[in-house]
Amino acid sequence: MTCTWSSGYVSDVEYLPGLYVEQAPGHVILTCLLNGIAPPRLGGDFTYCELGCGQGVTAIVIAAANPTIQVVATDFNPAHIARARDAAQTAGIGNVTFLELSFADMADGQGLPDFDMVTLHGVWSWIGAADRANIAAFLARRLKPGGAVSLSYNAMPGWTALLPMQRLLASQASLLQGRSDERVLQALEFARRVQDAGSGVVGGPALLDQIRTGSGKVAATDRAVYLAHEYLNANWQPQYHMDTAGLLADAKLAFVGSAALMENFPDLMLKPAQRAVLDDVPPGPYRETLKDYMVNRPFRRDVFVRGARRLSDRERDRQLEPFGLVLTAVRGACRLTLDVPVGSAQLPARHYEPILDALAVRPHTLGELRALPALKDDPAAPSMVEMAGILIGSGQALAVPSGLSPAPSATTRRLNHAAARAVAEQRAAVAEMASPLTGSGTTLTTVEALVFDALAHGRPRDEAALLAHIAPTLMASNTPLMRDGKVIAEPHERLETVREAVGWSLQNRVHLWEAMGLL
Repeated sequence: MTCTWSSGYVSDVEYLPGLYVEQAPGHVILTCLLNGIAPPRLGGDFTYCELGCGQGVTAIVIAAANPTIQVVATDFNPAHIARARDAAQTAGIGNVTFLELSFADMADGQGLPDFDMVTLHGVWSWIGAADRANIAAFLARRLKPGGAVSLSYNAMPGWTALLPMQRLLASQASLLQGRSDERVLQALEFARRVQDAGSGVVGGPALLDQIRTGSGKVAATDRAVYLAHEYLNANWQPQYHMDTAGLLADAKLAFVGSAALMENFPDLMLKPAQRAVLDDVPPGPYRETLKDYMVNRPFRRDVFVRGARRLSDRERDRQLEPFGLVLTAVRGACRLTLDVPVGSAQLPARHYEPILDALAVRPHTLGELRALPALKDDPAAPSMVEMAGILIGSGQALAVPSGLSPAPSATTRRLNHAAARAVAEQRAAVAEMASPLTGSGTTLTTVEALVFDALAHGRPRDEAALLAHIAPTLMASNTPLMRDGKVIAEPHERLETVREAVGWSLQNRVHLWEAMGLL
């Protein structure tokens, strides 16, 4: 249910914690550079704001991983702000401030500093037109000239098929009593009855199963909360890009590109016939929206800049050279064949094998990678734009802003150890970790967090010893264990699943945690 102060937003159950690395300053800055736009400079006086921060996980990780910047995070829900403040205080993070503010409170920007970067995840399509106007007014007043905005939201027309189902769920839930997470499950059962009765409007059983499963990032025990926030907001309204760009244009914001970096490469996203259609449309918000018609994109990660300035190719490359990459997978798991909307893309082995080999040894700057013998004198070698966009966009690397060190600070060490300990004590299902190297972070699964916790407390890097330490906790708990998409209930199979996960973490994750400065 909602309260009068919530403006129709679900407020009786807290939003789930989550880390979104696309909101990290380095990632947003890189998005600007890949699209040839001057980014804000990540210096000592850099100010960062997250609107609708929820429980503050992303803001806390960014503050811990970027100790020289100032972070302000806001949310209208006092429970979120209280929880975030406690977490920041426990970790000793002094460069983040959490404020209980609605978007209406923030519209005039009074009492707030000017910001180099503002981010918001998801809420843009969960609030009403008045609050979107309030956000635009805040950006007009408090985003510095040259400042960047990272804005992610449910997008049209990609959500078209789900519009009738969402309206049914919200309407049915409004007739029920109880908490929002309870009512959304009851509404789903009612939707099943509507389907079984022969409705041709709300989709088939597969659609309902897709909704019930929810986000792949959400643990099964949390899916009802996720569904309540995703579908029951009174102002739920997926947005067309052209409408968003039009509103933000009044705040002097211009669209730069997508924080989902692969989407900035038309050859990977669009078929030749689709590109031919777009070629007949002038550049601008309408043309960008047409891309969503072509690929049926349900979620956008837009980056805007207030006062966008185009860089020359030479200046863009000069700023890209000190940017680095760190692998997020061990070398053997890296892929040269990528699944993309047009089918599959094959990265040239003669270029990308040496790139991945170098990154497997240590993080490298883009300038260092471009100077590898296999690339240096080859005119067909990938540009720095391509290397960064493809490897980060395919989830095989993270951006490393220049000047950051992999050496863990006391702050990141406290935060990461506390996050892993929360999983060990069954107070959390996953652990969001801060990386001093990337200025962002990564999320550890339950077993990964338990392995991390054991290693952080001096346990040997031995599979048998770690299994003996971890298995009793998992075997005695109700933690769901999955194999091949199925929940494992039989004790022997559960133990074998834990053994495999511990061994996999040792072989595939510990080296990466060290490279990123987590351990």
